[in-house]
Amino acid sequence: MKIIFPLLTSAFFFLFHFSLAADEPRPENSKVRPQLNAMQGKPAPKLGLKGWINSKPLSLEDLKGKIVVLDFWATWCGPCIRAVPHTNEMMEKYADEDVVFIGVCAKSGSEKMAATVKEHGIKYPVAVDAGANAAYRANSFPDYYLIDRAGVLRWADIANADVEKAIGILLKEKKKKKK
Repeated sequence: MKIIFPLLTSAFFFLFHFSLAADEPRPENSKVRPQLNAMQGKPAPKLGLKGWINSKPLSLEDLKGKIVVLDFWATWCGPCIRAVPHTNEMMEKYADEDVVFIGVCAKSGSEKMAATVKEHGIKYPVAVDAGANAAYRANSFPDYYLIDRAGVLRWADIANADVEKAIGILLKEKKKKKK
């Protein structure tokens, strides 16, 4: 009995912990993962962006009360361009739920941003990096970061396939608070 109780307790804790973790969006592997993890749960860094297309300049202060999805991308990045139709779909799907998508275009190749927006039909706000990549430690493309309604960076560089899962979690939080 002395051995069974600790084993059952450990097994329960293990299963409970990992069932909760399974609900969270998966982080991408990154050389800077420890720094990204340390940023999560803290106020999001300032958006250093310029040359806005599809929107007037936006700031996180302007967006308080909304969920913000930052899509770090580049004009020369094939996976980024292939993700545009799905990002457009998500933007339209969640527009009425105060979810804002912002494409943060890498400086390298940014001279082609306007042409890329037009050619590939990007509908969400995009702007050129003017310090955002460094502040958020974005080091690959595409990278997705989610900021909650209070302006807190909830997830940094999550798996591309888990963006909607993360949005869903943040949307549920609002519904819980309303009850």
